Amino acid sequence: MRTAELSVEESRMGFLNKAMRARSVLVALLAAGALVSVRSAWAADTFMKPTKEELAMTSLPGYPGAPAVVLFREEITRDDMHVVQHYDRIKILTEEGKSYANVDLPFFSSTDMQNSSGDYVGDDKMLDSIVGRTIHPDGTIIPFTGKPYLKVMEKTKGYKVQEKVFTLPDVEVGSIIEYRYSTRYNDNVYESPDWYIQGELFLKAAHYVWYPTTRELVDSESGSPINAISWFPILPPGAEIQHHDLPGTGPNGVTAQIYELNIKDVPPTKKEEYMPPIASFSYRVLYNFTQYRTAAEYWHSEGKRWSKKVDSFVGPNSDLKAATEPILAGATTQDQKLRKIYEAVMALDNTDYSRTHGRQEDKAAGLGKVDNTADVLQHKRGSGTQLVELFVGMARAAGMKAYVMQVPDRSERLFTPGWLSMNQFDNYVAIVNVDGKEQFFAPGSRYCPYGHLPWWSTIVQGLRQTDGGTDFAQTPEEPYTFNRTTRVANLTMADDGSVKGTAEMTFAGSRALHWRQKALRGDEASLKDSLREDMEERLPKTLEVRVTDIKNIEDYEKPLLVNYEVKGSIGTPTGKRLVLPVELFAAESRAAFPHDKRELPVYFEYPVSMQDAIRIRLPKNLAIEASPASSKFDLKGNAMYSLNVTPAADNITVRRNFASAAVVVPMASYQDLRTFYSQFEAKDKDSVVLKVAPVEASAAEEPKGN
Repeated sequence: MRTAELSVEESRMGFLNKAMRARSVLVALLAAGALVSVRSAWAADTFMKPTKEELAMTSLPGYPGAPAVVLFREEITRDDMHVVQHYDRIKILTEEGKSYANVDLPFFSSTDMQNSSGDYVGDDKMLDSIVGRTIHPDGTIIPFTGKPYLKVMEKTKGYKVQEKVFTLPDVEVGSIIEYRYSTRYNDNVYESPDWYIQGELFLKAAHYVWYPTTRELVDSESGSPINAISWFPILPPGAEIQHHDLPGTGPNGVTAQIYELNIKDVPPTKKEEYMPPIASFSYRVLYNFTQYRTAAEYWHSEGKRWSKKVDSFVGPNSDLKAATEPILAGATTQDQKLRKIYEAVMALDNTDYSRTHGRQEDKAAGLGKVDNTADVLQHKRGSGTQLVELFVGMARAAGMKAYVMQVPDRSERLFTPGWLSMNQFDNYVAIVNVDGKEQFFAPGSRYCPYGHLPWWSTIVQGLRQTDGGTDFAQTPEEPYTFNRTTRVANLTMADDGSVKGTAEMTFAGSRALHWRQKALRGDEASLKDSLREDMEERLPKTLEVRVTDIKNIEDYEKPLLVNYEVKGSIGTPTGKRLVLPVELFAAESRAAFPHDKRELPVYFEYPVSMQDAIRIRLPKNLAIEASPASSKFDLKGNAMYSLNVTPAADNITVRRNFASAAVVVPMASYQDLRTFYSQFEAKDKDSVVLKVAPVEASAAEEPKGN
């Protein structure tokens, strides 16, 4: 939903929020912005005076080795002034903590939005008024006198990602660093704040304030007045938002409002192996302007509105139907037709992985605006979202029931119905009824195979279209057999113990998708470097690796094959023996779960299946003295591991199989999981012992020379 000031152009915030997954533009209200007296570091536009205890502080009780601690943080949002004021004070406790003197302040600016009059405008967001200083433990103050550097991180149609970068001066262990800055935005934009409270450092105290706008706003699409604020809090016990009404303090006697939070002693976010997307669990308060009284009313009404917009864009209209018909030539079943449609959509330029094209560029090429899916097909390119919509439109044109579903990226967050914001959703996927059964597709994710989803869109709740409107739904899970990796090494050992040979990696499913999409963002040389580094992280450090060939990089329906050349040395010599690692591909691995206790569930990205085969041909002067016994472990049907070592007169062969169907492992099952991993990790670290073989008499007595 967009918002608009009465008798003023519509708010220009909606496009930015959609493009940047940023603030919610769901609402607007009769609310308040009167500047009342609030205890604040900004009250006199000065820094806070450090206490003796702060200057003398050398560590953080309960957090040994903590690099730094946030002494105080403040964020004040003043809607009627269109500014957010920020203030941070950080105590440096270790050498590592000195890195916090290098400050990167990111901000997002919309550059290409269309308002209700059809004009293209931006929100003009900027970050300025940066001041800072360093305070040494003896109280010496060194002001920041430099000029922040502006970096453009990403620039594309619709938005620009920038950073203001600066370094505070003369920072040493024991220093206090502090800085203030302001984020300003366009006068026609009203932005509900998100207070993300918990971070990587312990937070001693923080103060958050929001003065909502006192101007009356309406929904620009429905014309309905927006007269309420909703918020979704995750806060520690005892922390409460204070909501103050100030009658008559706003313009024309309007009742103003203030939302305020004071909070103390917030621990840092947890850092555990294989964590859930912590953004869904950390302490925060997320606000929304809203015209709805309940969450159910919001999702019903906004879902219906979203679905109507999707259908308007998707169609299909007569142009799309005419363009779809020749694509279906020769197909007789629904599955055959849909495969042809999928292949056609995948062949188009996905601008999420290439680049966007400006209006002037399209005009010069004789192309108009993109108003519907037929236009996307005509342009032969589109964003991931547009390609999903095109796929759905063409499926409908082929006579099938097809729907769009929007889902969050579960590598970052999970869907929270209590937060009234469509900006929780990051991606579109398609649902098509094929021969009476609904199947899920991701034509907007370049190189994703037919009938599958990228892992970050699987097993996650989202909002989907239905015949009667919209409803919540969950995407399916991929089986572990889909995400297969095969690793094969064939090495030959010389008399001196050095080896050379080849290795081959075969990727299917999620790992193949990872490497294929990585190839889209670089050249062949950078891809080979990344693949080489990935292999080097697995093999013993004494081996040199070179990528020799990459096959099927664009053929997304086939496994991705990568060939390597390997040479160097393996094993540790001990007298007349050479001790080799039994599982070369796990030689550099570390324990997955080293800690006995855990505070969060275990969260794997996706189920996996992995098969290894290693053969080392031995020289005549070395023989196998000892090798590990075969082993097999099982995790209650959720995971399995087997290792088989086959010694022979002139070689040794190792075969390892691992499969896991688990994605989320609850706390109650952590010890079983940890035991299972500890068992097979210990087997991976077993050794093969080679000894110097006796020289055969016939060989020793063989005459030399003529």
